Amino acid sequence: MADAIDKVQPDFTPRLLVVSPPASRTPQKESRPVTSLATVFGRFAEMQHLVGEQVIALEGSVEHQGQQLAEVAEQLPDMKERINWLIATFYDEDRKEEALRERLSRQEANLAIVTDAVRNLCEAQAQWKHTMDQLLEILGRAQGLTVPAPPRFPELT
Repeated sequence: MADAIDKVQPDFTPRLLVVSPPASRTPQKESRPVTSLATVFGRFAEMQHLVGEQVIALEGSVEHQGQQLAEVAEQLPDMKERINWLIATFYDEDRKEEALRERLSRQEANLAIVTDAVRNLCEAQAQWKHTMDQLLEILGRAQGLTVPAPPRFPELT
């Protein structure tokens, strides 16, 4: 019967080959760290919680900035009106200053003209006075009388 079993069941021993592992796959002599699936999922849950908190904080910050932008947008028409008022005020003041500058320049020109006229009058008066003095002197010599010179006023000379 053993012969019958041997014929029915083939002998596997010669067919088995023992293959040594490749050189790149040498067994580690150090012990491999044992990673627990619970530890991995625990760390994943912690990271997910931290990311969630950061997302919530970011959403809050974005919402706060959106509110600030809305407040600024509400103030824009008033700011625009104030800016336009300032521009108009500066424009009006500039026009007034320009008119004042023009008046001052005209007054300076008129003052220069009046100054020249007064100087010319003073010169003419001095010439007339000199002429009158000479005339009096000539008339005085002609009559033989000595006529005293008229008084001189220092502010007129």
